[in-house]
Amino acid sequence: MKAIITDEQEFTGATYNSGYKIQTYDDGFGPLWISRNSIGINGIVRARTWEDAYSICEDEFFPEADETIEEIIKTYGFERKHVKIVNDGFGERPAKYPEDYPEGILKHTFVRWETIDTPDPEAWMDNGLFQEGFGFRNNGPNSTDVLNHGIYAKDLNGDSLDRLTPELLKELDIVLILTSDPTETEEPEVQP
Repeated sequence: MKAIITDEQEFTGATYNSGYKIQTYDDGFGPLWISRNSIGINGIVRARTWEDAYSICEDEFFPEADETIEEIIKTYGFERKHVKIVNDGFGERPAKYPEDYPEGILKHTFVRWETIDTPDPEAWMDNGLFQEGFGFRNNGPNSTDVLNHGIYAKDLNGDSLDRLTPELLKELDIVLILTSDPTETEEPEVQP
């Protein structure tokens, strides 16, 4: 399979065939990756690895969270634990480790799991509910962020980052804008 872009080329932009501009980022080397969410295309990035490309998407393409730090702390400022409830013959109580596990086996009757939320304004970053809906920009706020807290909102309906192929270019009706190194003598090939 012929590469869409070579190391001698620079990735300067992309559009839908209709002329709608797509956000792009060129990290200098590597293949092209397309970031999509449940609504459409976030952007196209050039990077060596999937991990590098995803990190760039977090920094450059994903939308800033609308919530302020104060609102986030109010909503997610708690520590969540899941506790095993047992019946020890005298009633129900949380299981204790290691007392209730002689020889590694629970010695009482398991009843249910119980979720316990304990207020903790410092725990919001580690809160699983926060992590499900938000992430941190690796390089802090970007130039489009208004709240400047460096937190982006995840698409809860799903997002993807895939290697951009000629077939995907054609299917999505995308036109790439590539430039060649002026020291190259060959004319660049027109991309689909």
